Amino acid sequence: MCDSRTLFLPVCENCKATFFSMDGILKKDRCFNCGKELLSTENDCMNCRSNEVFKNVNKSLPLLSYKLWNKELLVKWKIFSVRSLTLFFAELVYNACKKVDIKIIVPVPPRPGKIKKEGWDQIDELCCYLQYKYKMNVLKLLKRNSLQEQKKLSRDERLNIIGKSYSIESSEKIKKELRKNDSILPNSVCLLDDVITTGSTVESCSIELKKIGIKEVNVLSLFYVD
Repeated sequence: MCDSRTLFLPVCENCKATFFSMDGILKKDRCFNCGKELLSTENDCMNCRSNEVFKNVNKSLPLLSYKLWNKELLVKWKIFSVRSLTLFFAELVYNACKKVDIKIIVPVPPRPGKIKKEGWDQIDELCCYLQYKYKMNVLKLLKRNSLQEQKKLSRDERLNIIGKSYSIESSEKIKKELRKNDSILPNSVCLLDDVITTGSTVESCSIELKKIGIKEVNVLSLFYVD
């Protein structure tokens, strides 16, 4: 961003305070449906007016637009595996959770075999920080069925797989997750994903979570694509 020297994180403390302040992020006017920042005085964005995707998501809060240095950060994290950024994003997510009173996180699961093949998954590692550093309640209730990478699909293809690409874990796995977290199945959870493009991923996950009796599914994502 500013080209200052840093030691560990590729974002200096001054830029972090200036551009990633949670007060600044949360005060923006947002679409009541998808949560994206509004550029007009309407209550919903142009995309939601023409083609509303979120029918099972109760509320959505994407934190950052996928532009400029935000885009660079996501590319470094996801594509070039700059894993020190996980700590930076974990702090950002934790601060957002405190501000909007999120209690229980359900991560969007990775493709089958991704962790074995690549050694890590961004959201999985992010949730490790949230669970063990910040002591947040993380429930892994979902599994992904599709091996297809979402970024290789068109918008229409993504929308067409809503309700097909994710499913609930087995009852034994869910019971184990609940015992591990000393919890019962909650009425409200927050889905966590790295980026919302069309919204098909979190909508698919919300459908599955509501099938097992979770009444309210909210979404928190690091980035959104306009």
